[in-house]
Amino acid sequence: MFKKADIFLAILLLTLGFGLLALLQGFSVPGNSVAVTVDGELQGIYDLSDNRVVQIESANGHNTMEIRDGQVSMTEADCPNGDCMEFGSIRHTNQVIVCLPNKVVLTIRGSDELDSISY
Repeated sequence: MFKKADIFLAILLLTLGFGLLALLQGFSVPGNSVAVTVDGELQGIYDLSDNRVVQIESANGHNTMEIRDGQVSMTEADCPNGDCMEFGSIRHTNQVIVCLPNKVVLTIRGSDELDSISY
């Protein structure tokens, strides 16, 4: 059913995929702040060194973000599926948490503004 060329191509594609994943993980560095965007508008930037709970209110719904030990997680959301709470904690510059129904995006930012622009 499968030819040797098909198996070779599958192995090659898997190797390239894992290589790219490792390369991207190598470029991620721990961030120092989190930007909260609601419906495309920046609502606030919070320092990751300050442990706090932030209530995010919008016309689309309610979310609760928690900053603890340099990491961010979405702890509460009134959206129907609650997928944003399944992301877990994030702390590196190329990580985001998205709540699509409520249009809330949490983005980790680095100390260098170039990181957030190039991201």
